[in-house]
Amino acid sequence: GMVVFSPTRVPAIAAAPRPRATIALQAADGDEALGLAYRTLGIAEDATYDEITEAHIELSERYVGDSPRLAALDDAMERVVNEIMRRRLRGEMRPKVADSPWDERPVQREMPWVPILIFLRKLISPPGFDYAKKVLPTMLFLAFVPWVAPRAAATAGLITYMCGFGFIYNRDKEDVPRDEFGQIGEIRPYETQPLYLTCALMVGVHFASKALAKRLVARLVGAPDGLESILKASLVPLGLTFCALFTRVSKPFA
Repeated sequence: GMVVFSPTRVPAIAAAPRPRATIALQAADGDEALGLAYRTLGIAEDATYDEITEAHIELSERYVGDSPRLAALDDAMERVVNEIMRRRLRGEMRPKVADSPWDERPVQREMPWVPILIFLRKLISPPGFDYAKKVLPTMLFLAFVPWVAPRAAATAGLITYMCGFGFIYNRDKEDVPRDEFGQIGEIRPYETQPLYLTCALMVGVHFASKALAKRLVARLVGAPDGLESILKASLVPLGLTFCALFTRVSKPFA
């Protein structure tokens, strides 16, 4: 009743056929094993991580159910990835793609107020003495006119805006050359961004002066008619004077 195995069958079972790739990978060492790993996956030595992964997935689907073959593919994949990691750590290679998983860099995030602070730092600048001496007499005179001649406030307001625009926009610009008769010898095109910024400053001064004048008059009891217009006509030159002295509309875009 006892079963006896034939001695000739034991060697046959132990010597079951195994894939050549598995045997070769286990037997090889160093560069030979690495080269065989590349050949097992069917990829070049400069293959990217995505190419390595795609080759491994494709071959794994092809040999599904073949455990030894799948083990050889897994071993080859592990050897290739480890070698690439070692080379990256030694600085011997650079990724070919920006999203390489072995060379990801942290994203540099900038706070939203940083560009605004940089812009204001370039925009705001104190004036020199010569420039202040050029701006102050004209603009302060225009601020005083509405109180002396209220009927001329509208005309003074128009001149105020023209002078304010010229002082703000032309700060830091070279004087236009003139001929011996005082005629302008060169016409320069406007710079778009500084022009828009100058207009924005002037619009801001206009509405801020209007709102402030209305608020001041509202606090006065029995304020005379026309006082609000006079206040506004005086506040506009003062606001434009401040912009002309302390802003440089061309510098942020230089």
